[in-house]
Amino acid sequence: MLEIQNLIFGYGDKELFHQAELKIYQGEHVGIVGLNGTGKTTFLNLLCHRLLPDEGNISWDRHTTFSYLDQHLAIYDDQTVQAYLYDVYQPLFQKEEEMNRLYQSLETVDPSHYDKILDKAYRLQNELEEHGFYMIKSRIGNVINGLGIRIEEQQLIRHLSGGQRAKVFLGKMLLEDKDVLILDEPTNFLDAQHVDWLMKFLSSYKNACLVVSHNTEFLNGIATAIVAIENKKLVKYKGNYEDYLNQRTMKIETYEKEYQRQQEFIKKTQDFIQKNIVRASTTKRAQSRRKMLEKIDVLERPQAEKKVHFCFDFTKSFNTKCVVVNQLAIGYDYPILGNINFNINFGEKVVIIGKNGVGKTTLLKTLLQEIPPLEGNFKVSPYNDVSYFQQEVPIHDTTAIEFFREDYPLMNDLEIRNILAQYGIIGELAIKSMKQLSGGEVTKVRFAKMSLTSSNFLILDEPTNHLDRNAKSSLFHAISTYPGTVILVSHEKYFYKQLAMREIKF
Repeated sequence: MLEIQNLIFGYGDKELFHQAELKIYQGEHVGIVGLNGTGKTTFLNLLCHRLLPDEGNISWDRHTTFSYLDQHLAIYDDQTVQAYLYDVYQPLFQKEEEMNRLYQSLETVDPSHYDKILDKAYRLQNELEEHGFYMIKSRIGNVINGLGIRIEEQQLIRHLSGGQRAKVFLGKMLLEDKDVLILDEPTNFLDAQHVDWLMKFLSSYKNACLVVSHNTEFLNGIATAIVAIENKKLVKYKGNYEDYLNQRTMKIETYEKEYQRQQEFIKKTQDFIQKNIVRASTTKRAQSRRKMLEKIDVLERPQAEKKVHFCFDFTKSFNTKCVVVNQLAIGYDYPILGNINFNINFGEKVVIIGKNGVGKTTLLKTLLQEIPPLEGNFKVSPYNDVSYFQQEVPIHDTTAIEFFREDYPLMNDLEIRNILAQYGIIGELAIKSMKQLSGGEVTKVRFAKMSLTSSNFLILDEPTNHLDRNAKSSLFHAISTYPGTVILVSHEKYFYKQLAMREIKF
């Protein structure tokens, strides 16, 4: 279905793919993995022809159809949500109209035309039944409920939040039933319940799907193969994510040995050439070795996984409650959620879970006094030193160093680079526009800056979105060893269950 040959692609001096090759077959469910910044989203953009390779070929079977949910999706559509979803079946609705017109024409046409008209109407009805026309309402209802899409009367898509727009677009993709679904981080805007639904949907999806995700539990549930971006190559492994990890360990050891052997051979050959090229008796042998060396496909140096070190600087402890909530109602123009009552003791770690749109982020903004409560009251201790990681922030056309300078104008480049390096942001990444960084790299830059704020109370809204497994592991350690209070909003069940946090479910 898809064949990639000798793919070479990079941005400026940074090469992401070098002579990469891959084959994908019909019906395969492929998880695409790699560390932040290795080119996962770039790879999907190459597949969808949004980018062109520097060299090599990306060849789809000419009859293959696909749809693409990208990481930075923007839909500004004047259609209602309902019309947008039902539009998938517009050709079938047109056939139904034609069939109804044929039946109505029987009232006025000459009886001699009855058989011809009935035969045509019958064929159309058979086509509608074959394509499940009379199950459309049920099918759309299944997707709406499964993804948690809210449909309000005459609500326009452009009035929805970014997460809700992405859900609607994903819903339409699932209904279209294309040959290939290409999904970039589809679970980032779904809560745990809807992630489970999507996992079941995709695992039984008869066509192919290519999915970039850092949610390992999700990949375990859907993947029949994993493609890892390693050393600028596309390496395919059979099985799910756990199978990939087992195979990868052995493959890395083998690759490192092959690389070491090749490097030793190259050095030995170069030494021979250097010693013998000027001697008349051995110059032909040296020239022969040089030609042989020029033809060698030199292996890339094994990419060491960038070390990341998340850190939250702690201020002070105290012995009273840090948050007390009584009969609280939250929302903007009207209550989203009411009758909220809970206390949080100092040093307690709490995760807030629930469906999208139920008010999790709204509660955080209320506690931070960014929006007023609609009813009831709450008290936050004056001893709290709060540090807040916001789920969605606008990304400006600024470098990571400039992003630091907005709040820390006296820091020099070396000081900023040293902090960024702890989070895996090294070299040109520090001076690259943040709009050109991957989602995971942007998150790391934000956490690096956050590390300069001392606190005893962390409020983290979906902090694991886009982070690779190394970064998640470091974040997990930083939260678990943090002596202060933590409120976490997360849809990633595997992450917060490991932290053994107290759960507040909305």
